[in-house]
Formats: sequence, structure tokens, C-alpha cells
Amino acid sequence: MALTSDEDWTVSVGGGLLPPTTRPPVAALTEVWQTVRTLDLGAQQHAALRKLFGAGGTEAVEDCLDGGTFDFPIALPGGELVAVRVRRGDGLTDRQRRAARYQPEQLPGEGRNVGIWVVRDTRTGDLVEEDGRVLTWGVKASAASWIGRVVSRGDYRGWNGRVAS
Repeated sequence: MALTSDEDWTVSVGGGLLPPTTRPPVAALTEVWQTVRTLDLGAQQHAALRKLFGAGGTEAVEDCLDGGTFDFPIALPGGELVAVRVRRGDGLTDRQRRAARYQPEQLPGEGRNVGIWVVRDTRTGDLVEEDGRVLTWGVKASAASWIGRVVSRGDYRGWNGRVAS
């Protein structure tokens, strides 16, 4: 079966073995395999993990991505259970994606004046403007508060059936 989309996948292995990592599908599965292949998991688990993540293809995992997420539990030595998780896309919610889009940034100060705070739109690389003027704040908390309002406004628009910007 061929991939149904060309989006990246986010993979992780619990227990701190592999933090969430977003890559193209084959590279993502390779990352999982490189993480789990040397663990002392026993022959049966090792064979299953090799078939899913180490075979060089994505078909087996693609078949399991029901609803966009696939969790594969593994028992580590000592009995601890962790999961290998594969998700379509970057693994972020719309809210998290909106929040990550904007970053507070302090401009260099001049003389005795400390730098003012602005917000950069990471999608465009530009500073955020309203009515043709760059928005500025004296403290980082105020810039972060503006980002929070944008995220909340997007939540409301999504809940209200409108597309959030």
C-alpha cells in the first residue's frame, strides 16, 4: 500500500528513549528503529519491531495509522511498559500550532534604554503589525499576553465554526 499523503510523521518512544521527532515517514521509522534495535527486548518483540520499523518501508505502519495515530507497546527489561507512538503530521493541535507561530523577541536597546519587546510571526518571519505599525511592549509578559489573546481568539473562531487565522 502506498502512502496516502506526503506529510511528515511524528514519532516518539516512551521512557525518555526518543522525544517527539517529526520527519518524513521513512526517516521517522528509521529513527524509531535506531532507538529500539539495541534494547534487550527478547526475540519476539525484536522481530515485531524490526518488521514494523526496521524493514525500510512504511506500508505496515501506514496500515495501522487508524485515525492518524498508532501506539505500539513494548516491555522494557525490568517490566516497564512504554509505547512507540507514530502520528501523522507534526503532532500538534491547532491551538499549539497557533501558539508556536508567534514568538516574543527583544530588540536591541539603545544607550541606557533596554530593548523593547515585539512579536515575530515565524510563518512569515516578519514582526507583527497592526495598522501599519509594529506592535511593541515594554515587558515580555505583555508580548506573551498578546500571543495568548491571539490563541484564544482562534479557539473561539474554531468553536464558533469559523476558520481561525
